[in-house]
Amino acid sequence: MDYRTFDAEYAQVLAAARSMDSATLAGEVERLRALAPLVEPRSDQSQAELLVSQLSEVLDMEQPPVSDAMAAAVRAHRRARNAQGSSTERITALRAGIDDIGQIADTVAGTTEQHQILALTDSLGLQIEALENSPAPNPDR
Repeated sequence: MDYRTFDAEYAQVLAAARSMDSATLAGEVERLRALAPLVEPRSDQSQAELLVSQLSEVLDMEQPPVSDAMAAAVRAHRRARNAQGSSTERITALRAGIDDIGQIADTVAGTTEQHQILALTDSLGLQIEALENSPAPNPDR
């Protein structure tokens, strides 16, 4: 399974999470957890597993429905994570996503939710690091 297919499945679960009872959502998290090891290339598996882990943590907290701020932060995270283009363009989009999420977090009064929103930037930072440390593509190929 390629990462885009997994991401589409994840997005569907995330979009429907508000209308699911906790048992249904738990089942969907387990389904995603089973799909994550199937993601190819292997380098994308850790990103898939991180998304499942974050969703599982939210489920474990048994918090009220996702706030508008968290929903906006998740959308900003997804846009940045799915950016296309060269490594430089993707890094620029990832940094913009981190900035957007930071601005959204600044609008939240509760420190717990603010920390949860800011935690979304962790995976974007890891993606930047991976892109910066990956070998430059060979234009002769």
